[in-house]
Order: sequence, then structure tokens, then C-alpha cells
Amino acid sequence: MTLVVQIVLVLALLAGMIAPFIGNKHWHWSQLTLVVCITLAGVGFLFLAAETVRTHHVLRAKLPKLEKDLTNANTQHENLLHGSGDTQGTLDLEHRLQMVARDRGRVWRQVMPVGEVDDQGQVEVKIAQPNPHGLAESTIVFAFEAVEPNLDDPTAAVEPSTGKQFLGEFRVIEAKDSGVVLEPVQLINPRTGQRLVESPGPWSLYETMPADRHSLFAGMPEEELRQMMPAETVDEYLRHGTPATADDNEFEVVGLDENDQPLGPEDLDQAVKRLYDRPLRDYAYLFAELAQQRVLLLARTQATTEDNAKLAESIESAQRLGKFRQEQKEMLSADLDGMQHDRQAIETHRSRVLNMLTNARKQIDERLKENSQIARQLTNLQLGQIQQINQTAPAPAGVETPTP
Repeated sequence: MTLVVQIVLVLALLAGMIAPFIGNKHWHWSQLTLVVCITLAGVGFLFLAAETVRTHHVLRAKLPKLEKDLTNANTQHENLLHGSGDTQGTLDLEHRLQMVARDRGRVWRQVMPVGEVDDQGQVEVKIAQPNPHGLAESTIVFAFEAVEPNLDDPTAAVEPSTGKQFLGEFRVIEAKDSGVVLEPVQLINPRTGQRLVESPGPWSLYETMPADRHSLFAGMPEEELRQMMPAETVDEYLRHGTPATADDNEFEVVGLDENDQPLGPEDLDQAVKRLYDRPLRDYAYLFAELAQQRVLLLARTQATTEDNAKLAESIESAQRLGKFRQEQKEMLSADLDGMQHDRQAIETHRSRVLNMLTNARKQIDERLKENSQIARQLTNLQLGQIQQINQTAPAPAGVETPTP
């Protein structure tokens, strides 16, 4: 506040005090009180007005510098957001980070198994970072054996032939402050179970199965690729981007125009260059599909084993039945021989009986014929004797002698 304003305020205050003092003999006490209050209020108002003017003066004096600083800060903020020249902004970097995070999902590294793996494949793991780890129950994660970093040289390249491998797909069944308890999603076979038991850690847990991308292996030397990839598929990685051959599948060929721009499948016949394009693999789908096929094969193997056991039992039963039938056949053959012998004896006896019957019938016929002849002879003889008796014997009285 300037000196002039202070003097004006003091004079106004003195005038306000003197006026009531002079007029106290003629004014009512209420009028005196009102004048004093008006004087004090006016002085207060003048003081506040002067302070307001001073404050505005001080603030407005700093305003040009603040506006300049704000302009510089806005420019710097825009450069940080959108970048300047060859420097990428935070929006571009955040977008790239989101793309990587979306493709990869969340990752928990340096995860250490705690305790032993049980018969069901359940294992407890300790997660040091981040804290809290953020893994909830029923979350599905993919476990990989992690390559331990080189503490002496963190920037050193990791050797591809470390033997680290995929451990399996797991479900979080219990979440703790220090870690989680994992349970396999698929059935654990002896090979997978042995691999889990022998894996000391550290592990890496991925929320999403890492995607297969061409950029991961771009420019990698052939020797390194042959160390990392199976011999059956390494040629696909080596041939990627090389001229296609007539034996390549049309779905594995990409066409380029004169400006090296890719063409659609319908324009493949107009391509200036035809390059081999390695097919990308969805490992999450492939592992799940292979697990299902493995379950089917195990079920078929078990069914085939049971069928073979039943078939072997049926063969053994058939062999026992065949042996029993063979014994029956031998017994029946012996019975048949006896029956044939008996039949032959019966037929011989029958022939004899038939011959005896034939002879008996012949003798009966002869005897009947002889008997008939004898009967006729006896009849004729009796008739002759009757005639002779009738001729020689006298007739009774009164009876006429029949004329012969």
C-alpha cells in the first residue's frame, strides 16, 4: 500500500473521529454512533479497496511472465504427448505399449515354485514382484521356464540353447499374499509331471499365450534358428521371405507388386514377386487341440487294450471250448465206432432173422399147402367112407334109401 493512500486513510479516520467530538453537544447519541460506524466502515472499505488495487497490481505484473511460461509448458506438453521431429511422444509410446500388452497380456516373471508338486500336478508358487501380484482365483495362466538373467552383464544376449520349455496351462485355485497355488488345466501325463518336478525355477507366467510373429525371428542367423527350432520345422523359418516354389501351398505364398506392396489373394496372378510366407501358429489352440487328441488317443488305447484283453479271454475261452469239443468229438467218435459196430451186428442179426423169417414163411406156406392137400384128401376119404357106409348099411324103417 502506498504512502499517499495511508495518509488519506489516516486523515479520513481523524475527520470521522473529530466530527462526532465536535457535534456531541447537539447530536443525539444514536446519531453519533451512526457517524462513527459509517466512518469506520468507510475507512475499512478504503483499506480493502487499496489492498485490492495493490493485489491486482502485483498479480498483473507477473501475468506476462506466467503467460510465457504457460505457453512454453503447453508446447513442452504437446511435444511430450505427440513428439517432435524424430522423437516419439508418450501417446505413441503408450499405444505401442498397449499393443504389446494386448498381444502379450500380463506377465509375472521370476516366479519360484514352493514345495513339491503333488500327484494332481498342483504346485504353490511365490511371486515377488509386483506386490500385490493381482492374480485372482480361476485365472488361467501359461507357465514357461524362464532364463535366469546374467547379473554380471544384464545386457548380455541370452543363449537360445538353454533347454527351457513350456510347462503347461494352469488355473489359479488359491490366491495368497505371497503367491498362488496352480492346478493344471489338462491332465498331467508322466512326462509333463516329471518335467514339473525337475524344474527348479524361475518361471514366467503369461496371462495370454505368446503369439507367433514373423518379426520375432527376422534377421536371426541360421545357426541360432537351428538351435532353437526342431529340425522338422526349421526350414519354414529359414525360407520365410525367400522366393516361393511351385510346390508351395497357395495359402503360404504372398504376392508383391512393382513397389513391393503386398497384393490380395485374388490378385496373386498379377504379382511381380512371389515370396514364401511362413504360416503363423496359434499355440494356445494347438496345445489345447493336441491335449484333446491325446485324451482321445488315451481313451482309444485304453479301449483297445480292454478289447484286446477281452479278445484274448475270448480266444482262451474258445480254445478251452475247442479242446472240450475235441474231447467230445473223440468221445463221440468212439461212440460212433461202437454204434457202427453195434449196427453192423444188428444188421447181421437182422439179416439172419429175415432169412429165418423167410424160411419160416416158406415152410409155413409149404405146410399150409400140404395141410390143404391132406385136408382135401381127408375130406375125400371121409366122403368115400360115408358113401360106402351108406351103401352097405340097411336103411331104417320108413326111411327111403337115398339114391347115390
